Amino acid sequence: MSINTIVAIVVILAIQSYYVITETAMTARTTQGTNSPADRGTRKIVWVLIALAFAGAWPPVIFGFGRLFLLGDWLTWVGVAIMIGAVIFRRYVIFYLGKFFTATVQIRQDHQLIKTGPYRYIRHPSYLGILLLVIGDGIALGNWISLVLCIALPLTGIIRRISVEEKELYQHFGEQYSEYRKITWRMIPYIY
Repeated sequence: MSINTIVAIVVILAIQSYYVITETAMTARTTQGTNSPADRGTRKIVWVLIALAFAGAWPPVIFGFGRLFLLGDWLTWVGVAIMIGAVIFRRYVIFYLGKFFTATVQIRQDHQLIKTGPYRYIRHPSYLGILLLVIGDGIALGNWISLVLCIALPLTGIIRRISVEEKELYQHFGEQYSEYRKITWRMIPYIY
């Protein structure tokens, strides 16, 4: 195994670990031990599917089936750069939303609809950050099976969560949210 491959493995695992640790801390901080009934278990679903994607993406790489390129080649570093950019983007989006960000779907007492910054064109940019992270992970691993797992598993949970979240936001904000939906995309401009 080349030094480039070893470094790539360490960097990918470090980014995955950083994401899991910081998300766990953020979840503990923003939920304060409560599970909102409005969430309908979507936080757990998304977490489980991301964990399965992270873990499930490695066996095809380890056993060598579905390989697109060698782990550690230049495309691995493109994937790593996407992963790092995605983590930074997600942290920015969470910071921008401030006290209104929660890990579970819930409306706070003084909740406001944020329509500026990253929310100007996309209603759920934090989920875009997750999607970019897992896409980057799949690319970094250099394996088409890993890439499919990294996209399909989390995306399934994210789409479900967006549906639940949008219903809750519409119930709270009504016509204001309906108007906001008309001028924005859920997560990916011009696609979804």
